[in-house]
Parts: sequence; structure tokens; C-alpha cells
Amino acid sequence: MDVPVAQRDRAGLEFLGSLQGYTGGVLQAAAAARYASLVPDPPPDLVGRRHSVRETLADYGPWLFDRLFTRYVAEEIYVRAIPAAERARADIESWLEVPEDAPGSLRLDPDLVPPAYFGAGFHLTTGGWDGHDLMGVVIHDLGYRYVLMPGGVGAARAGENLMDHRTQVAREAPRRDYRRVLEVGCGNGRFATVLSKEFPEAQYVGVELSRTQLEYARARCAHEGHSWELVHAAAEATGLPDASVDLVAIFTLFHETPPKATEDIVHEMFRVLEPGGDIVIGDIAPYDRNDAFRSAVLDWETENRGEPFMRSYLQLDLPGLLKQAGFTDVQAYGLGKGDYPWIVRGHKERQR
Repeated sequence: MDVPVAQRDRAGLEFLGSLQGYTGGVLQAAAAARYASLVPDPPPDLVGRRHSVRETLADYGPWLFDRLFTRYVAEEIYVRAIPAAERARADIESWLEVPEDAPGSLRLDPDLVPPAYFGAGFHLTTGGWDGHDLMGVVIHDLGYRYVLMPGGVGAARAGENLMDHRTQVAREAPRRDYRRVLEVGCGNGRFATVLSKEFPEAQYVGVELSRTQLEYARARCAHEGHSWELVHAAAEATGLPDASVDLVAIFTLFHETPPKATEDIVHEMFRVLEPGGDIVIGDIAPYDRNDAFRSAVLDWETENRGEPFMRSYLQLDLPGLLKQAGFTDVQAYGLGKGDYPWIVRGHKERQR
């Protein structure tokens, strides 16, 4: 939605976006160049890379300020965005209100007990993903729009369009004639909008743990004229029937889940996918596809930027998990700079 943001609130958020762009585009670039010049033959393993970068750049100002500002922006987004949303509450609540006869559906589960990892505080979100009743707007229309889109975040560099990445992932699906597309970890519907555009004849089904994100997605669905089915459930226990979708599309979910949950989700996706269907995943490339400095930067987020499962994800054999679950024709490859988005896709064979 177009949130009516007061000038003071907008200026504060735009400052964070500019600071994020500067630290990622200037300070971090300088630190990367210095590390490369001092360590021409870095360690091959992630632990060794982490220690090497930390020790080599321990007294290098641009690196220290890059890390300081990165952490500051991650915390300050919510300090500034939540009050801004409160000041626009009346307009936001009006936008979120969806007529009962609007196309599509939202099925909330008041008895849902989320898995433990959902309380890990992703991205340093104040109070967690459902820590504020307007968190969908706080994250998308304020945090993403003013800070993360211009400044970059995680594997996405400053100046890159995060929606373009979603489009790139959707277009890696092998076919265009899917009938029923499932996305797990659908959040507030950013990828859903892309999937509906890329597969206009398909019925979209979105599964998400966060109530506030689903409520935002429901409003987005109504305002954009879609007919999405939105389900309040865990990705590893969707409650959907066996063989009920013919494409599973997932964007940047698995660096937010611990390895056992990731394995369970992959098996659940195999269950709900019909024979002849496909899965396409877009996420961050594993550490061995990044240079030593970049993999250490991503690993740093494990303890410092609300990404508690980043380290385990960077070392995860996701293609291997797909094969273990029964997928065939498994492929893994990068699309852009730093192999981001990193694509992993597979196929569920038809029964003979």
C-alpha cells in the first residue's frame, strides 16, 4: 500500500537506506579489496574463512564501521518504522480490511503452535515476525521500500531490485502451463504477485506461519484482483492433500530454517507435489560458491543480524536433500553476481 508517511518518518527511513547503501557499496567494497590483497590464498572452509577475515581486518576502519552500521540499520529499521506505522494506523487498517465476498481466501488457525525456530527473531524484528499487529506494513511498505530496496540486504547488493530477483526465480520453473502453484513461507505476498503474473492461469496457494504477513497478503490479493488461497500453517506440515499441486516455488525461506526443518519441508513438498510436477527454489548460494570474504560476511549475520540459521544453511547440501526426498533431474546454479539468486530445482517423476 501507499502508506501516508510523515516527512520526519520518511526522512529517517531514507537516511537508513542511504547509510545501508554506503556501508555495503563503499565500506564493504573497500574491506573486500583489502582482504583480497592481503590474503591471496584464503582458507577453503567456512570456519577458516570466518577467522581469517576477522583477524586480517581486525584494525581496518572501513570493515569495522561497515559492521557497526550494518547492525545499527538492522535494529533501527523497526525503531523508526513501527512509530511511523502507528501514526498512519487509520489508513493502514482501512487498507487491510477486506470485504467478505472478495475473491480468494484466508484460513487462519487460532490453535496453531508454531515451531520453535519461528521465535528466533528473524532480521532482529522487534518482538518477532508477529511482534506488532501492523508488521506486514512495517516490513514491506516501510522497511523494504525505504531501507532495503535502495540499500541492499543479505546477498542482495545495493541498487539491485529485490522484485527482479523473484521474477528471475519464477522464470526458472521448467514449464508455463502449471495449474496449481504452491509457495511456502509466502510472507506478505511479494513473490505471490510475481507468480500470479508469470503463471496467470494457475491457482496460487500460499502457506505462512505469520498471521500479520498473511493478513497483509490477503489485502494485497484483494487490491491486486487475485484469487489466492492463503493458509496459516507450517511449511513442514501444510495440511494440504497429497499430490495436490504441480509446482512448488520457494523464495529465500531455507536460510531461515534449521537443517532438520529444511529436510522436513523438502519431504512435505514432495508429498504435496503431483507426479510430473516441479519444484524451484531461490535462495543464497552456499559458502563454497562465494569468495572467502563474501561467505564470511554472510556467516557474520548468524550472530549479529538476526539470521540464526545462516551458518548451517551456507553449509547445507540442498540439492542432496531434494534427491534424498525423491526428486529427480536436480539442478543447482546461480543467476547473477555472487550466484544470487541461487537456484535449486527438481522434478517428481510420473508413476510408471
